[in-house]
Amino acid sequence: MEVPFTSWPVAGYLSDDRYGLRAPNLDDAERSVAWYEGPYLLSPESARSLLAEQETIPWGANPTIRLMVVDLAAGVVAGGALVERTDNRMSELRITAGGPDFSNEERQKMRAAVLGLLAPWVMGELDLMTARIDVPADETILIDAATRLGMVEAARLRVHVARPTGRVDLLMLELVNRDWGKILKGDASG
Repeated sequence: MEVPFTSWPVAGYLSDDRYGLRAPNLDDAERSVAWYEGPYLLSPESARSLLAEQETIPWGANPTIRLMVVDLAAGVVAGGALVERTDNRMSELRITAGGPDFSNEERQKMRAAVLGLLAPWVMGELDLMTARIDVPADETILIDAATRLGMVEAARLRVHVARPTGRVDLLMLELVNRDWGKILKGDASG
């Protein structure tokens, strides 16, 4: 895999055989269709401004961590991940995948793989108490992956997501850090 010299390397602890996560750089503005989580497309200029603004705060202090998902075989940014942390050590994860040229199944598989990398890192390295991801009920590949990680349904919004064939529920799946559970129960011994 050849990655342009302007790109940050993927983090070894945030990668598998197919995908790797890395910090964003301004050159990623050209691929915002793959990584931006908003409902509308960003122009390269707007994406560059967003990335420049976020890069001014170091990861350790930034309540929002944006990561690029790199397809290791192709050497291109194929998606994005956003970790939004709150002061009470809770987080929301948002994972985007592929842009318009990916099928729904490909997007789900990629999001599932990235969730498998991201959730343990959020629990371990960032030491957050909870991680939540919102998933439409018809995205069974992603739901199965979240369940395998130990995520459980914390809430359900009925018929919340519009689909071409009708509406589906939105599931809020949550993972509680096992170490925090011990602390809350008064068993800090491990």
